[in-house]
Amino acid sequence: MVRKQNYPWYNMKKAILIILCILFCLTVPVGAVNSLTATLSVGTGSPEMPPQNASVYISEAKAAEADRNWTSALLITTRGTTWYPDNADLLCHHGYSLRKMGQYEKSVEVVSKAILLDPQPVRYANRGYGYLALGNYSAALTDAESGISLNANYTTTYGVKALALNGMGKNPGALVAIDQALALDPENAHYWHVKGTILADSGNCADAKEALERSLALDPNYTLPYPGFASAHENLETLTSTCTPAAVQATAVPSPTKSPACAGIAVGGFIGALFIAGMRK
Repeated sequence: MVRKQNYPWYNMKKAILIILCILFCLTVPVGAVNSLTATLSVGTGSPEMPPQNASVYISEAKAAEADRNWTSALLITTRGTTWYPDNADLLCHHGYSLRKMGQYEKSVEVVSKAILLDPQPVRYANRGYGYLALGNYSAALTDAESGISLNANYTTTYGVKALALNGMGKNPGALVAIDQALALDPENAHYWHVKGTILADSGNCADAKEALERSLALDPNYTLPYPGFASAHENLETLTSTCTPAAVQATAVPSPTKSPACAGIAVGGFIGALFIAGMRK
């Protein structure tokens, strides 16, 4: 009789445990559940211990980035930086995912922390793109130069430099920078896209078209650095309306008023005509 009276309470506890398990599994990624289970199985885990080490978070973030699942990458890196706020690699991935989600100011703030911990060219380029998205071209140029000074063969910093100079209206220098990137990585769709944009702004419409088509041939759907960055498809479609040939740009519009010399000639001619008319009379 006693055992029968305990059955309802036993079944209720079992149901509660099942519900809690389901809720837990829905809120924690599979990798985290497996890692936490493994930790607890050897008796070393506790609620105060992180469910994963930093390298696991970084690996999961890279996998999400490869799938262009920026929401997942942001969630993973947010959780990771909560446990490991001083891991420069994890901070850099967190800033990268923030930029891809359009949170530019926050991205710059997070990557700045990573740079303070461990300055690397990739981190300067990461923050540089954040500055470009914000329209802060001088800061982006400074980051690009800092990255190049650390490693002159890291191509991404040349891309940032080219876009920064282009934003500042310094297209000759921008073309030099993007050609340096292409010399190191000639099959990069992004660099050809950037070159096409700079050439269009310089009035070299034919070469701009060729560069943009080259970008599309290499990778028509490459990952853009931030959401507000126009694609090569869009640039090519609007090229005829946005690109003004350099010859047209350089042509001066003639002034409607005559120069003093011309005016003097005209007055002289008028007086001469009157004099001749007087002689004829």
